[in-house]
Amino acid sequence: MNAPIERLKLFFKINFLITSLFFLAFLLFNKETQTLYFTIPATISTAALLYLLYYLLLRPFFRFYRVILPLMAALFIATNYLLLFDFFLFRIWKFHINAMVLNIIFSPAAYDSIQIGYGPPLVTALYLIVFTTLELRLIRFIARHDNALSGWNRRFNRTVLPAVIVLALWEKVYYGLQNMKANDTILESVKPIPLYQPLTFARFASRYLGIEKVERHSANLATRKDAKVRYPLEPVKIANPHPVPIFIFGSDAVRAEMIRPDIMPNITAFSKEALFYRGAISGGNCTRFGLFSFFYGLNAPYWFAFLHAKKGPVLFRVLKRLGYQVGIFYSTDTRWPEFRQTIFYDVRADIHDRMPGLPWQMDRRLSEKWSKWIDERNLSKPIFSFLFLDAPHGRSYPKEAAIFQPDGGGRTNYTTASAKDRTELFNQYKNAIHYDDALLGKMLDKLKEKGLYDRSVIVFMSDHGEEFFEHGHFSHNNAFDKEQTNASLVIKLPGRPPRRIDKLASSIDVIPSLLKYLGVKNDLSSFSNARYLFSKTYRRSFATCGNWYHNAIITPAYIYVFSNLPNEIWRTKIYGTADYRPVRHPKDANRSRMILEVLNENRAFIR
Repeated sequence: MNAPIERLKLFFKINFLITSLFFLAFLLFNKETQTLYFTIPATISTAALLYLLYYLLLRPFFRFYRVILPLMAALFIATNYLLLFDFFLFRIWKFHINAMVLNIIFSPAAYDSIQIGYGPPLVTALYLIVFTTLELRLIRFIARHDNALSGWNRRFNRTVLPAVIVLALWEKVYYGLQNMKANDTILESVKPIPLYQPLTFARFASRYLGIEKVERHSANLATRKDAKVRYPLEPVKIANPHPVPIFIFGSDAVRAEMIRPDIMPNITAFSKEALFYRGAISGGNCTRFGLFSFFYGLNAPYWFAFLHAKKGPVLFRVLKRLGYQVGIFYSTDTRWPEFRQTIFYDVRADIHDRMPGLPWQMDRRLSEKWSKWIDERNLSKPIFSFLFLDAPHGRSYPKEAAIFQPDGGGRTNYTTASAKDRTELFNQYKNAIHYDDALLGKMLDKLKEKGLYDRSVIVFMSDHGEEFFEHGHFSHNNAFDKEQTNASLVIKLPGRPPRRIDKLASSIDVIPSLLKYLGVKNDLSSFSNARYLFSKTYRRSFATCGNWYHNAIITPAYIYVFSNLPNEIWRTKIYGTADYRPVRHPKDANRSRMILEVLNENRAFIR
């Protein structure tokens, strides 16, 4: 018996069993308990495939016992930690580690915007201590039982290994058959399982078995990341320009229903002098896509191509031609999301960002910086400023601003946050919004003091909404319900009487409509996907909203969600707009027409 190799084999097998338990924990998120007969084998199969890969990579080095043993231990600790991290990520946000999460982790600028609280670092430290200790004890235990190692390995190979192989083969074939039948219950049940690899054989079954797959109607609304941008479609023409001052005030994650006297008294008062679009849908359910679609007037899928091309919006080219003084004021670092490479690419020298301190302190300093900037402007020349506050995103505010109680002391433990904490979390959110509303009130007063208020276009907007477990989700970027997509939008136009508009609208329409207001003569379709927002006949039968992997078409009755992921591309999900409950058979005669229209919109500016 080669004792060192036998030790490594047993160490490997025991860790496989431990990791399988981590995988099985994800079944807590599977609401369809009647599918456990499938999801348990699917989970074990996924762990087995991962460890099979590890074994193939590590087995040639087993003879280097002293080197490979600590490396294996480190690998298993890292694997289980990532599963633990993914568990808490999926529990709250309902998605696994993906490109967006990696973008956050590896972008230092992201930490201005992301407030993780005290829970995750404590859990990480505790995990590392416990599992490092466990692995060391396991190594010592195995080393003390050299005489029994061969027997233990043989018993594992005769019992556990065949059972795992049978389960893996069965679940893969079963999934393939259910995919042929378009069985949504089974296909959706694997969503909580990280790294799950589906097996499909529709083409084989059709060609050799004569079994045809049940067809599902869907569409891929995505735009290729490396697509070449053709934007705008024609040179921008300006005639009889109307260069009024423009002030856009944004605040992260403020859903429209927050504009009420007890939470936002200043913006509520402002909304009574403006056009208040209560039914406005953001172009994205997270900041990157919400602000991109707002400034470009384009649907969210264009983000990737425009980032690749480093193409700024038409807006700033027009403002430069009209001689505007431009100021961009952003609480966090505009390198993340990558707005210096997209939205603000043409006005990078005019950016004021990266304020020091906590989010509420950043916002205060930003408002002071903006106020000083206004004092330094030449008021005889047109002015454009965009200011974006961050406090509601992380529910950040000073203690004296905690007017909504209970608020849990303003702290959030993301590792344990759940629906039972909704009241405290929601009060934190309202406190942060109320705090920023006071800053916004002071800035509106500054415009009045300078004689700019009445003669300016003034906008209050948000990039997306925020959910607090109303439909089982927390925060944003994980669903397309009204809490996450119905963002604030209030616009004051000089001389335009105030009005509250409750019908469906889209934030995509704002900037293109303002450009027309300034004197741009091009048809909106030559540089946007927008409709003219200020028309008396303005009407939308649908709005679009997107994020990293999904795009939605939102109508007054239904929400259609399409995936860009290869294993979900044929799975259109349909929800009721009012309650975000799944709908199996929508009564919508215009569905095909809408999808075709969005497909055409999403390829209009690429080649």
